[in-house]
Amino acid sequence: MKKILMITSCVALFSSCTLSHTITCTNNPVGTKTGVAKTKIFGDQDISYATACKNGKISKVGTTEIKMTNYLLFLQTKITVTGE
Repeated sequence: MKKILMITSCVALFSSCTLSHTITCTNNPVGTKTGVAKTKIFGDQDISYATACKNGKISKVGTTEIKMTNYLLFLQTKITVTGE
């Protein structure tokens, strides 16, 4: 019984759920540049489109991907922007 409880606890602690959505927000081409903004456990929590564009030096946004991963104790969000 203890082994089953231990295995179940380990699986629950190391599991995650991921939700991903890609958006074509303008008529601009997809482009070759990519910018990423994501949350961190400690520190900067800025996950805006402007930050992702600034990180990839993008002036015209083609597509955006939003990916949220839910771990047992925290949520990590990542925004990926492509364009020119």
